[in-house]
Amino acid sequence: MANQNLYNKAAAITGIGMITPLGVNTHECWANFLEGKSGIRRVDRFDTSSCVTQIGGQVPDHYFDAELSFFSKNEIERFSLPSRMAIMSGHQAIQDAGYPIDETDLLRKMAVISGCGGSIYNDSVLFSKRQISSTSFWDSSPLDIHARNLAAWFGFQGPTFNVATACSSGAFALGAGYDYACQNQCPCLVVGVDCTLLAQTFQGFNNLMALSTNNDNPATASRPFDKSRDGFVMSEAACSILLEPLEFAINRKCRIYALLSGYATTSEAYNIIAPEPTGIEMSRTMHLALRNAGVSPEDVGYINAHGTSTHHNDVAETNGIKHAFGDNAYRIPVSSTKSMIGHSIGAAGAIEAAVTALSLYHQILAPTINLDHPDPKCDLDYIQNSSRKMEGLTASISNSFGFGGHNCTLVFESVSAIQ
Repeated sequence: MANQNLYNKAAAITGIGMITPLGVNTHECWANFLEGKSGIRRVDRFDTSSCVTQIGGQVPDHYFDAELSFFSKNEIERFSLPSRMAIMSGHQAIQDAGYPIDETDLLRKMAVISGCGGSIYNDSVLFSKRQISSTSFWDSSPLDIHARNLAAWFGFQGPTFNVATACSSGAFALGAGYDYACQNQCPCLVVGVDCTLLAQTFQGFNNLMALSTNNDNPATASRPFDKSRDGFVMSEAACSILLEPLEFAINRKCRIYALLSGYATTSEAYNIIAPEPTGIEMSRTMHLALRNAGVSPEDVGYINAHGTSTHHNDVAETNGIKHAFGDNAYRIPVSSTKSMIGHSIGAAGAIEAAVTALSLYHQILAPTINLDHPDPKCDLDYIQNSSRKMEGLTASISNSFGFGGHNCTLVFESVSAIQ
């Protein structure tokens, strides 16, 4: 019998578009996630000689080849790198969903919400060291520009705005998209995007002693929950997710990857950088999200962790999961996809949501790679180094815990929940 309550309040994920250090489309990225590949390498886009950290998650070189067949030369010069990635990933998500964008009424209702924490200016300005003109500033600087460009590309006329909550921006944007889709019974395209591989960014996080300095071993530098971890690895990425009211998606008879059935956001009000160490605030976020979604903690079969590979986050998140799930915490598989692509700031929450939805759809879980010697304080089941088949998976959560205590947990359910 169908869960009528879920039918009325869930949003369907019908389209996904991903560009990450592991690939230029969802199929390529997902395959490499499952194989446990690393997309971390030495950064060659700018001179890193003045940086303590010299590694990062750059998008693959063939991404720029793909751009040449998608954009005109003028468009490449006009749009910044994060805007181009947002548009391309958005195009992938729309195509993946088979969405009928030629219908005028739908064009007027479609919302576009971006989660971006700090990608500004045009990359031609950044990398050529040209002076920033007033035109370049207003075309590239405001954080909402990526959502605006994506909406204008398709002619979507619903609300368009950006959410900036540091490392959890993409997850917060999905929460806002969920609210819009469910409350207004209208579709929403959400994109998480950030391209912050810059010397200034590296230097700033090095001053905070937050980045890995394992320059000699890039592929193994991001190692969440491992006792030898020495910081996170910066990366760039974009991920677009199409959310539709469940009834609309069912009537379209389209494929549904998973249902976004609830979420919660909180503020720790603790520290501008470090998480509250006991994890109690992270636990509160998970508890509220599950309550809002109407999902029992006993039904959760997978957790996509924030898992940054920093000492403070990994221990606090582990503690938070234990607080939220009690003894059951030890039976729930947990993994961090940041082990493979690093931390893409605003894009991270969207990518991790997409991976969680794909896990529910395919009934297989991506691993935490480079986890060779688990930290004794991190003693949960982190799906160590190899993907895992998971038959009967019906509910999962994805955590995003940003600098400043911006906490967000998203709750996902399989389509079987409405059947």
